[in-house]
Amino acid sequence: MSSHTLTPLGGAPAGRTVRVGWDAPLASYFASAWDEPADKDAEADHLVFAGGAPYDISDPATVLELVTPYAVIPEGLREQLLADRDREGDRFRGRPAIELVGTAALPYARSTRQADAIRAALH
Repeated sequence: MSSHTLTPLGGAPAGRTVRVGWDAPLASYFASAWDEPADKDAEADHLVFAGGAPYDISDPATVLELVTPYAVIPEGLREQLLADRDREGDRFRGRPAIELVGTAALPYARSTRQADAIRAALH
C-alpha cells in the first residue's frame, strides 16, 4: 500500500490531514481527508473517504480531484500513483477473505467496471 500525505491548503484548520495512495489488497486508489477535533473525545470530521472497496477507483485522477479542494497537489503525483500501482499490483485476488469481502462489496459497486472486476476476482 502506498500513502502520500499532502500539504493542506492555506487557511485549513490545524489538524487537517489529506492522503492519497494505492491500496494493493483492494486494488483501488484511495483518498482521505479529515480534520482532527479540538476535543479529544470528539470524532474526526471526515471530509473525503473514497476507495475503500475492491476495485473502487481505477484512475489516480479521480482521487486527486477529490482532494484538490483540501490540499496542494504536487507536480508528478499522478505519475507517482501510477508507478505505485504498477509496483504493488493487484493483490485482491487470492486473498483469504476475498469471497467474504467481494460478495459483501458487489451489491454496492458504483460502476459496471467495478462489479465486473469483483466478479472476475471471485471466479
